[in-house]
Amino acid sequence: MVKRTNVFISLFIVLLFSGCDEIDNPVIDFGSYENELYGPPPTFTPLSAPVQKVLIEDFTGQDCGNCPTAHAIANDILEAHEEQVAVVAVHAGSLAEPFGEFPDDWRTPEGEYYLLTQIGTDLLPTGRVNRSGGASSDLSPSNWPGAVDDELEETPVVDMQIAAEYIEENQDLNVHVSTEWFSAATGNFKLVIMITEDSIVAPQLNYDADPEVVTDYLHRHMLRGTISGATGLTVATNPTSDSDVVSSYTFDWNEEWNAEHIEIVTIITDGDNGEILNVSKKKLIE
Repeated sequence: MVKRTNVFISLFIVLLFSGCDEIDNPVIDFGSYENELYGPPPTFTPLSAPVQKVLIEDFTGQDCGNCPTAHAIANDILEAHEEQVAVVAVHAGSLAEPFGEFPDDWRTPEGEYYLLTQIGTDLLPTGRVNRSGGASSDLSPSNWPGAVDDELEETPVVDMQIAAEYIEENQDLNVHVSTEWFSAATGNFKLVIMITEDSIVAPQLNYDADPEVVTDYLHRHMLRGTISGATGLTVATNPTSDSDVVSSYTFDWNEEWNAEHIEIVTIITDGDNGEILNVSKKKLIE
């Protein structure tokens, strides 16, 4: 059976930078969609109009006692704007390192790069809302609701649709993303495809709980990796209005993932380190 080239994450180098580790940009060796194995990519019905959506990146760690408060803020925003907000909980930094009562390592090379290199801090909790102000700009959780409201008022120039399927017998994940431009734009625009997993039960430090170590904490929206690299793939350069492209990939399934709790989150960014233009999300199994 023909299968794509395996996904390889490049080795990353740890450097001393401004008092915290700087991580090189993790790069993925992409495999193309297995058309001969799975048939033609799906046909997407064109969108009638774009909808502005927002990504909250919630940087967290199991040894961060203030992080559950940030989780609650993110979840409250998500409940208020279910269709227009995506949340990705990024376990990164020293407070996400496994030890003692926290044996699990939920860090990813991409998450480490986002926190330690793009933002350049090892302080939690913190977050980004559509990477407003650029990828190096972070916000305290108390500022997330206002930032989300501001972003939702923006007029979108691009939108995306996602189709995805898990082929259990072949241990493959197929992802198709339709990117549609509704206004012309200048620059190099990148597609990032994130994999998140919900409902992972594992210990978490919570200063508001008694005892403070919650052994059965429900971790939500956890970043499990990307299938595009940390900063993504170029999908458009100086796109014109009404232009569109469908990007399709087949990836090896990670046996540690629970397909019923997986969500695909895609973003379009302005260059490697720029702001997010729009966001889309889709549960793998509805």
